[in-house]
Amino acid sequence: SLAAATVNSIPVFTFLFALLFRLEVLRLRSIVGLAKVGGIVFCTGGVLVLVFYKGPQLTLFNNHHLFTIHNQHPLHDASTHTWLKGCLLMLASNILWALSLVLQAFVLKSYPSTLLFTTLQCLVSSFQSFIVAIALERDLDEWKLGWDLRLLAVLYCGIVATGVTYSIQTWLIKKKGPVFLAMSTPIVLVLTTLGSTFLFGENISLGSGIGGLLLIAGLYSVLWGKSKELKLNLGPKEIDRECSLPVKGSDTTKS
Repeated sequence: SLAAATVNSIPVFTFLFALLFRLEVLRLRSIVGLAKVGGIVFCTGGVLVLVFYKGPQLTLFNNHHLFTIHNQHPLHDASTHTWLKGCLLMLASNILWALSLVLQAFVLKSYPSTLLFTTLQCLVSSFQSFIVAIALERDLDEWKLGWDLRLLAVLYCGIVATGVTYSIQTWLIKKKGPVFLAMSTPIVLVLTTLGSTFLFGENISLGSGIGGLLLIAGLYSVLWGKSKELKLNLGPKEIDRECSLPVKGSDTTKS
């Protein structure tokens, strides 16, 4: 639950990196700017609700599930040191992932081939992952694949979750920018929760429902602000003039 919740902090870090590299413009006196800030606040609130509040279990539907998990082992409470280390590693992972989204925007300006760019990414990542995996797991039996669900999982992760997904992500960064892509990450948590409910019979807590709604609200708030900017297709000065809020004591026609 911690990992699934902290992943949704990626839009916050991506937006901050985009501001730092001047890929995004934040105008607090405009409706567009307030929509972006409001979306970030909603996303942050949704993550906090997911982490700190569970509430009662919602079992109004899904009394049956598709798969049954056998040989479940009870989870042991993590020590303070392990919990802190896990939080720091997740935070570092999200910061680096957000930075990579922003850096891809610069790369794609001079290297427009999204398909070849994705292929090179996957190739380099495969070498890096193999080195780490072979160092941590040296039992050859664990590397064997049979005609079972493990093979299907590997094929799905390699073809769909990596190849197809990265190609679409790279194309979206090129067309809409890194923040537009990062703001779609809250949907992953919602879909994962629904999948766990229908496939494994897991119950949804009230906190998960409220947090998911806040994440979706923040998502579409930022997307609305981005779509407004793209629709106007104006520079920063024109955005101020077209979308600025009325200021007390000023002429409304100038606003």
